[in-house]
Amino acid sequence: MGRLLVFLFKYRTFFLFLLLGMICIPLIVSNNDYQRSVYINSASNLIGVINEKTNNINEYLELRSINRKLAEENEQLRILLKAATGLSSSNLLDSHHYTILADPADTMHYIVRDAEIIKNDIHQTSNFFMINKGAKDGIRPEMGVVNSFGVVGKIRAVSKNYAQGISLLNIRNTFSAKHWNSGRIGTVQWDGKNPKIAQLLFITPDVKVQRGDTVVTSSYNAIFPKNMMIGIVKNVTPGKENTYLDINISLSADFGKLSYVYVIENIHKPEQDSLHIAKPAHLK
Repeated sequence: MGRLLVFLFKYRTFFLFLLLGMICIPLIVSNNDYQRSVYINSASNLIGVINEKTNNINEYLELRSINRKLAEENEQLRILLKAATGLSSSNLLDSHHYTILADPADTMHYIVRDAEIIKNDIHQTSNFFMINKGAKDGIRPEMGVVNSFGVVGKIRAVSKNYAQGISLLNIRNTFSAKHWNSGRIGTVQWDGKNPKIAQLLFITPDVKVQRGDTVVTSSYNAIFPKNMMIGIVKNVTPGKENTYLDINISLSADFGKLSYVYVIENIHKPEQDSLHIAKPAHLK
């Protein structure tokens, strides 16, 4: 014990420097935009490398399950291709998989890139995920993320080799949605409770909504093609003061088993955003 005390006293200046550095660095990062951006990108790269290595080990131990999942996704993609090429007139695919084909005209406006989930949270109220693709692969913030079963989330931050996404299982994340049967537009948002259930908001009581109805993406967003699967209605009850219906939907994507996803780029989004931000000349 005496030697330890002598050692700590001898190098007290060095340890004091480390302590002050640990205090100062968070203050600098939290109060300066540039330093915060550098820190987030650097941390994302480091965490991405660690998570990818860990994920590789887990994948090796779960190859059978992963291969089965890939086989299911390949089957869904074959069905999508068949429908998109005009060999099938049905927009609604096998209801067991809860997948809906996006409008073929929309697909010309989108670029799809495959990626692998290397980190995924589902137990918080604000959940995020990480993929093994980044800026060098053409990934940018505000791109949509889906798998063959439905909507997963959207990209939030990007480093050179990795990207972080905001999960649909995030209480601050909302998506414009459509009740398929009626065509009525609403909003899908998660309430932070059950990771398999989300809520369809702002649907008025005059709309006939039933258990088993399909909920898809609407054309009111610039992230996803319209008519992509989100979930199916689990239950519906009158809301408070009878203004809107309380609708719970079973999410089509299983967030506890995410593995491979597709990142969607809307090549017209910059143009759409510029019109959304721009003001008419007489209002400037």
